[in-house]
Formats: sequence, structure tokens, C-alpha cells
Amino acid sequence: MDGVSRPWRWPAVIGGAVALAAVPVALGVLPVSGAPGSAAVLLTRIEAARGHAYEGYAESTGYLALPVSGDFSSVTTLLGDRTQLRVWWADDRTWRVDTLSPFGEDSLRSLPTGTWQWDFEDDRATVTSGDGQQPVRMPRAGDLIAPQLAARLLSQATPEEVSPLPARRVAGRPADGLRLRPGDARSSIAAVDVWADRASGIPVTVEVYAAGATRPGLSTTFLDFNPARPAASDLDFSPPPGARIRSGARPDLVGTLQRFSTGVPPPSLLGYPRQPFVPFEQGVGIYGQGVTQVALAGLPERRAAELRQQLQIATGATKLAEGISVTVGPVGLLLTDPAVTAGQSWLVTGTLTPAGLAAAAHELAADASAVQQGVG
Repeated sequence: MDGVSRPWRWPAVIGGAVALAAVPVALGVLPVSGAPGSAAVLLTRIEAARGHAYEGYAESTGYLALPVSGDFSSVTTLLGDRTQLRVWWADDRTWRVDTLSPFGEDSLRSLPTGTWQWDFEDDRATVTSGDGQQPVRMPRAGDLIAPQLAARLLSQATPEEVSPLPARRVAGRPADGLRLRPGDARSSIAAVDVWADRASGIPVTVEVYAAGATRPGLSTTFLDFNPARPAASDLDFSPPPGARIRSGARPDLVGTLQRFSTGVPPPSLLGYPRQPFVPFEQGVGIYGQGVTQVALAGLPERRAAELRQQLQIATGATKLAEGISVTVGPVGLLLTDPAVTAGQSWLVTGTLTPAGLAAAAHELAADASAVQQGVG
């Protein structure tokens, strides 16, 4: 009997898989009732839903091929490729985000007892004490989930800056949309489109556009979404038998900068005060909020030299009097010339226009001149 059924079994399985894959597409084109409502009201609903529980499967797609590697390769992959994510979010301190790949998964879980990172390929679990809310760190996949990305980009949005977008279906559910057009001329982001689940107000799709772009430089959306608190069994973690377990955080570029950089970020940059949650961190400064955010890092000379070599041959790189800059979509990078900035190489990166990067370089050079002259 099994031999008779075998010829049609695989076509049937493949056909079923195709049918299942087509369901989200079909749901996505079904009309959504209701005309666009007030964008200001939707903005308020999105803010009220901040921190609410949900779970689902999401995909983030970036087209930002940053011309850097080495210590920055994880950021390059995150912003320039497709990332598949499985998410269980109970609240801002209890959550789990799995990054999926053809080879396995990398799971990061924030729990009251600590933060666990499970690397399937290396069969390694790393646990750190505390809640894992590091004030300064490298970007990670969970930062690209629609609710988290929308929370940052809309944090300073005003009702005057948002307008309604037609509703659409996301993960088969009605979602209402708004568009944010930043009022800051130095922001390299021209528009942020956000769709929020109609039932819960939780953002389920975010698309970020650079000036003059016809497609988003970064987009993230849920393909499956449930605005419910995940089960405790999905959040808990016990290392598998035989797994290697280590305590303490993995090596991080930010930690290296804080240990070895001799630079002290200025108290303000481009009129933005340095964010107060890292007042004593050497070498790293964060400025701005919402759609215009800037990170300033004082690089140790060896790492600065490596990055300088990469930028010098990068397509679109521009040589300024103060250093080398490159812009990819809404993300700008500037590496200063240490001869100009008092022997310290600064990496300036964020959502700045080329003019904004140049202004930051001039400001850092002027600040260095003041220090050299004994003014600072």
C-alpha cells in the first residue's frame, strides 16, 4: 500500500506547502473596511500600547549595505539582509527573541533571573545577571521588531508631523497606518510608515524611507501575530544536557571602546545634549531622540585604522577635511581624521544627512582645537 501511495505523496505535500504559503499573501490583499482615521489618535493608541504583550513571527529586511566588516559585521548583516525572528514578549523586562537561520537559531531571553543567550550552532549558553537593559550596546535583531522600532522612531513625534495612511492587513489582521515626516532638516529619514494592529494598537509593520528613495531602506513586519501574553513555558530556559555554559556578557565592541578609548564625548553635539543614562561612560556618547539619533564612539587607533581602510575603498565615500564619510540610505557614517581631532579618531554614525555629518565633524574639530588651546 505504501509503495502505491508514494508517487503522489510528495506532489501532495509540496502542493499543501504552496497553499499554506499563499494564505498570508491572500489575506494581505483582502480589502480592509474603514476609511483612514485621525493619525494623531492612532499615534496616541500606539503610545498607549507600548510594553503590551504579544507573540508572533516576523521578518526584517534591510537594504543598507554598509561598507564595513570585522567588529561591525553583525550590524552590517542586520541592516543589509533579511532576518527571520520568532518573538515572545511578556513585557519590557521579560521576553524572548529567536533569530532563525538555515543552520539553527540564536535565542536571546530576558528573564527576572538574568539574560540568557543560546547559540544553537556552538551549543553554548551565556548568562548574565540583571535584566539585560544595557544603556549602550551594539544593535541586535530584537531591536528591529516593529513594536520596538516604532517606539524609538515615534518617541518624539508630534501630531503635526503625522498623517494617515490607508489601512492594510498585516498577518491577516486589520491594521491602521500613519506616516511620520520628521521636522528636523538634519534627519536623513524622509518618512516612517507605521501600521498598528487595529485591535490592540501594537505596531506590526514599520517601513523607513531615506530622502529620495522609492523603497524602504529598512522594513519589518509580522507574518503571524497574536496580541496575547506568551506562555511561561515559551519564555523559560534550561540549557540542554551537555551544553557549554558561561557567565558574563560576550565580547562587545562597545565594551572595548569604553575600556580603551581615550576620547571623552562632548556634552552636546549638533545642539543635542548627550543622553544622561551614560554620564560616566568613556568613549561612547548618544545624542538625539526619535528619528534623529547620533552615536559617537572614540575608536582605539588599531580599530580606527582597520575601519579607515574599509571606508577609503567604499563606493560613495567622501573625503572631508575632518575625515571620511559615507551614507547608505538613511544611515550615515563619519570617521574623523585624528590629526584634526586632537589625536582621537571618532566614529559618528546615525540618521544624519551628509550636511549633518559634516556639521558634526566641524564641531568635533572645533572642540578638539579648544582642548588643545587649553579652553576645554
